[in-house]
Order: sequence, then C-alpha cells, then structure tokens
Amino acid sequence: MIQLVWGAALLLMGVAFFFRIPLIMEQVAEIQHFDSVRIFLHIAFYLMAIILAGGGIQKLYRFRQTREESDP
Repeated sequence: MIQLVWGAALLLMGVAFFFRIPLIMEQVAEIQHFDSVRIFLHIAFYLMAIILAGGGIQKLYRFRQTREESDP
C-alpha cells in the first residue's frame, strides 16, 4: 500500500512541478547571473518534472501488476 501512495505522490508532484516551472523561470529570469544558462535550466526543470511523473507512473503500474498477479 505504501508503494501506491508513493507512486501517486510522485506522479502528482511531477505534474504540479510541470505547471509551476513557468512561474519559477520568471523568478530566475530576474537574476542576471543565470542569463547564460536559462535554456539549460528550462531543460533541467522539465526533465525533472518528467522523471518525477514517470517514476510515479512506473510505481503505479508495478503496483497494479503485482495486484493482478496476486488476485486469482
């Protein structure tokens, strides 16, 4: 059951982070030091959101598989 909750939490955080990235990038754009790496930050943040959501989907899928195998 913990794996189900953990998978759902990862998926929700990945989706929430994906929609929060534009707000974060506006704040980062105000800092002059990060002007040269702004594209890299975009890629890194979106990749992080995809990895979080993907990990959650993977955990939920594996939980579903184990439930189907244990139920005759």
